[in-house]
Amino acid sequence: MVSDSEHKSRKKKIVHADDIDMQMLEDNLKRSYAERIRRHQIALETMEKLQKAKFL
Repeated sequence: MVSDSEHKSRKKKIVHADDIDMQMLEDNLKRSYAERIRRHQIALETMEKLQKAKFL
């Protein structure tokens, strides 16, 4: 039987191997739907400005 701490350690290794930031995902899911959309819109507008400026 695998202990809870061993399971978490294995999970972190798997997540790290895939370069997924689970804490970022968990924090994002704590936000309301409207807040996630608002933050996405800000990021999208920033990317569009950078593309227009030929920075990206």
